[in-house]
Amino acid sequence: MEKVLDWRSDTEEEKKKNLGQVQQHKDQQETILQRLIGENIKIKNDSLSTNRIDVLRRQHLYKNMIDEKIIHQKNLITKAEKEVEVARFELMEAHKDRKVMEKLKEKEYIFLMEKEKHEEQKQLDEMATLSFGKTYY
Repeated sequence: MEKVLDWRSDTEEEKKKNLGQVQQHKDQQETILQRLIGENIKIKNDSLSTNRIDVLRRQHLYKNMIDEKIIHQKNLITKAEKEVEVARFELMEAHKDRKVMEKLKEKEYIFLMEKEKHEEQKQLDEMATLSFGKTYY
């Protein structure tokens, strides 16, 4: 039973690490999104101060490209959030499995202690009976 408990504990630790990695990946994706949004705002401000049509056209094309990247990045973040939720669920299940094994181990220990106590009482009773028999005859 101890090996199963160890295996489940190792599985839980693995799930914790996985959750941390997935959460870190999500945070990185959000940082990229914030950088893209900042770039988009910068382009909008730059376009207000420019009067040349060729510069405005390039800025508009660049802004459209940034907008597409922002949409793509939001999709990646949504996917990363789903991965985080899956990892959290897996960690929760691994935690429950480990707790179940701990409870079973505890119940088995209590059962063995009661059985041992019962056997010891049985031996003490037998010794007392033999002792009483020797003194009676």
